[in-house]
Amino acid sequence: MNFLLKLRYILMLPLLILTLLTSPTAQSTDTAELISKDTFVADQALMMGQGITTDGEYYYTSGAITALKLNVIAKLTVSDMEPVCANVNPLPDICTDRGNDHIGGISWYNGKIYASVEGPDEGFPCIVVFDCETLEATGEVYDLPVEIYDDGVPWCAVDTETGLLYASKWSNADTVYVYDVNNSMALVKELKLSGLGVLDRIQGGEFYNGTLYLSNDIEDNGNIKNILSLNVETGEVAVAAERNVGGDNVEAEGLTFLKTEDGAVMHVLDYNKLIGVFVHHYKVDF
Repeated sequence: MNFLLKLRYILMLPLLILTLLTSPTAQSTDTAELISKDTFVADQALMMGQGITTDGEYYYTSGAITALKLNVIAKLTVSDMEPVCANVNPLPDICTDRGNDHIGGISWYNGKIYASVEGPDEGFPCIVVFDCETLEATGEVYDLPVEIYDDGVPWCAVDTETGLLYASKWSNADTVYVYDVNNSMALVKELKLSGLGVLDRIQGGEFYNGTLYLSNDIEDNGNIKNILSLNVETGEVAVAAERNVGGDNVEAEGLTFLKTEDGAVMHVLDYNKLIGVFVHHYKVDF
């Protein structure tokens, strides 16, 4: 280990210890058994405060601190979530020139990362595509109608079986819009939602066994955050799992699915803005 790397770990150690001592303590519930937790502080927390996805070999994460005009796309190992590489401020000029400054939820498909991106006051909603090998933008930028995404596009999820991308607006969403990533992001379907009424504060989405699952940062519900299931054939939304994140100051972010050796299958980002980022790994029976 070189001197600078040693120095970095020495400087981060007190912050990490403080975080572990003061961070909220997530707990298992009847519907989500907590297997393990990873904690990230300082620059590592920046890399993963928004979205998470996987190609089965690596995790990919997104982070954004809008006040500092910082965005990051990062690649991490599956075994211990060690950073492999990161790209700071990766948005292409066409985005930054008009004010896009926030990368939200992300989803992997066919060697690429599809990222939901917004601008000031949630303006200029779009999907930006990145290469998984280089983490560089591919040049594919797909603008979404601002009249539909009038308060931003916080998440997107690609069904790897069909190549269809799903996204909704931030609040009072009664429709999820479906696009074909293999046909220039053409709109192919408007999925009207039923079951739970409108959706609010959806932070991430990912497919698992044909069902779309959504990370719901519900407010005014104490320590509990929901994972919702969305039947993409019928539009029916239901609560698939409740998570006890350990504190009402924790913001639920993105999620992804991957069966790991310890029995976990669902991996969810939770963000405490005063402390750091946690990745909670769950065993679930969906």
